[in-house]
Amino acid sequence: MQTKTSATRYSKEFRESMVSLSQTGRSANSLSKEYNVSVSTLTKWIRQADPLDRNVLSIKERELLKENKRLKEEIDILKPSGGVFGKELINKGRATVLRVVRVNLEAKHRVTRILSVLKIPRTTYYDYLNWQPSKRMIRRQQIKEKVLASWLAYPMYGYPRMTKYFNEALNWSVSRYLIYRLMRELGIHSRMIKKMKKPKTYTEVPQLPNLIRKMTDWSKVLLTDITYIRVKGKWRYLASLYNPETRRVIAHKIGAHMTKELATSVLEKVDLRKLGVEIVHSDMGSQYTSDLFNQALQNKQIKHSYSRKGCPGDNARIESFHSILKREYVNFQSFQTLDEAIVGIDSYIRWYNSDRISLVA
Repeated sequence: MQTKTSATRYSKEFRESMVSLSQTGRSANSLSKEYNVSVSTLTKWIRQADPLDRNVLSIKERELLKENKRLKEEIDILKPSGGVFGKELINKGRATVLRVVRVNLEAKHRVTRILSVLKIPRTTYYDYLNWQPSKRMIRRQQIKEKVLASWLAYPMYGYPRMTKYFNEALNWSVSRYLIYRLMRELGIHSRMIKKMKKPKTYTEVPQLPNLIRKMTDWSKVLLTDITYIRVKGKWRYLASLYNPETRRVIAHKIGAHMTKELATSVLEKVDLRKLGVEIVHSDMGSQYTSDLFNQALQNKQIKHSYSRKGCPGDNARIESFHSILKREYVNFQSFQTLDEAIVGIDSYIRWYNSDRISLVA
């Protein structure tokens, strides 16, 4: 005989045996006395087993409802993970597992039931829950955030220049490989645009002397050139005077027309003799072979050197500056007026001279 205590839970077999005895004619009172079960409990079991009693559910129906509720709960728990569970869910990482569990907890599911359905070991879940990042991971995340902020400020920086910016400007010791990895994770890279096609120029002047071709010391040499700037669909022109040793722009001016006056104007913006300049080097363009330009140099007692025809490499460093200016700044702008171009390019050149990180020693 099954005795009753305050914590007794009657088995399915015991309940069915009580119902069977009642069907032989035994009363609920006699069964209560013999098996130590309350009359009300026995009466409930008997009514539940009666298929003709529509006021209560049978034991089988109750079990089916319970099973249906369990299956519905499992489906609800699996929804936040998209039906993924077990190792496949764990492989998605700590953050994903915690997110799925958190969503289910907010839906009032019990944590033990959630972990059971998702087939996540309790130890794995609580390890994830109590996880703390290491000092190395914290530093990596700080660098990653700083990389993004720096790129937003200087989108022309790729990972080599960004690495140098961190090591020199920010005094953060980082490797190229780390910056490369972080920029890939962030989906960012150097913002550069191909060169725009520009009009070609020709000269019929015979070749003039190239005084710097075999020189190794360029400390007393300046380079000059004119490049094209698009303003509201039309070409405008930037004349620059460039120091190839310091890689800095000494003087510049923007004009509406490519004239000898524009080319000569940059010579008048600085005291070349005071800078110790002995040679100014240019290409063979008509502006630079003009009497006006050469007379200006003679007045300052400065020699004029010319690139060989068809050899822009002789003037490579200033050509490189103009290329960088366009790929990093100009080609991303839509200048509507000449004044707008003047202000923008002047601002870029000031930054180029003082703050831009150079990969060349």
